[in-house]
Amino acid sequence: MAKRAYSTPIHTWAFRIFCTSLPALVASALIALTLLGLGASDPVVTGHAAQKLEAVR
Repeated sequence: MAKRAYSTPIHTWAFRIFCTSLPALVASALIALTLLGLGASDPVVTGHAAQKLEAVR
């Protein structure tokens, strides 16, 4: 048997943490942005569509 059978090189360990943590952080950020967007009022429904149109012009 190898002397260090359970050791993992640091670059492999860091890459594994990076590949598992980063997608979780990105997914939670996207979910938060989606919920924030759902909570924002629609200018057409609230009657502010004319104001938004004037702001664009």
